[in-house]
Amino acid sequence: MAEARINESCIIGLPTCGYAFNSSRMAFVATPSDEEFSLELEVIKTLLKDKQYESYIALQNLDPGQLAFCTKICSKIITSQFCIVLLNSSSHREHPTIKVPNPNVHLEYGLMMAFKKHVLPFQREGDALAFNIKALDTIIYTLRNFKDRADQAIDEAILKTGTTNRPTRALASSETLLRYATVLGLRVTQLNTEEAKSLYALGQSMGYFLLDGKDIVYLGLFDLEQPKEVVFRLKFLLQALHNAKRQFETVTKKSKSTEEIETIYQIWKQLRIEVLVSKEIDKEKVITKVQELTATFEKVPWKIVNEEDIQAVIDNAYDEIGEL
Repeated sequence: MAEARINESCIIGLPTCGYAFNSSRMAFVATPSDEEFSLELEVIKTLLKDKQYESYIALQNLDPGQLAFCTKICSKIITSQFCIVLLNSSSHREHPTIKVPNPNVHLEYGLMMAFKKHVLPFQREGDALAFNIKALDTIIYTLRNFKDRADQAIDEAILKTGTTNRPTRALASSETLLRYATVLGLRVTQLNTEEAKSLYALGQSMGYFLLDGKDIVYLGLFDLEQPKEVVFRLKFLLQALHNAKRQFETVTKKSKSTEEIETIYQIWKQLRIEVLVSKEIDKEKVITKVQELTATFEKVPWKIVNEEDIQAVIDNAYDEIGEL
């Protein structure tokens, strides 16, 4: 991970606060306090919790005796990994048909932009934005598709801000892993074709190795990760492969020759994923959760293994040699 960058100047003229940018596994959520947005807020909190992120909502936190702007808002935006904003206008209490932009949300949005944070700005379909933010891109949603839109956007934010892109050990650092790959007839893929580069790119940000031989295998060495992190990385790769397949069939395929199309489909048939987890992790719980989250995705074979499973494959290869 890169060294944390310290905030060296206070925007309201106070002494330097010393907070470090992106230093917490947290997302700052700017939202109106109105009950009409409680569904969106609950979805966001649940999604972040499932991905092992804290959701910080200023209006739900009290700091008696403290400078609220500094402790509740500015410092939290600085230290958050990324930010989420609900830009919807609130209904006037006495005249519900009148929509009123929320000044606090706009202030927090402005701070996020000033601090160059990665921001996910959500806007309900049909709502009109205030004039001063109308030109900025937003994620348009309905109550029906909000969870899916938010889930995908948060996954992408986590990737771009780098918190899950923690380095994993090199494949060559473990003799057992090298023997396992050899037994399976796999080697590290040479990135000397566009197809290989594209496949590698889909798993690179999640820490996967790309191996090939009889099959094409994404190998994730995640035995130092917690169960939710394992689920997140596997789910994200399956989602990325799903999106790539859909993109090919709806767009890219039209510009390809018959031979190129056949090659792509042959590659797809060879794809599979293996994820190494700690022996302490309940594999069945991880498998069940991933199956639940990816039920609608394009089917790619995958499995969860631990060191005992890998050693069993190696031992079986030795047993097949027999006695000498």
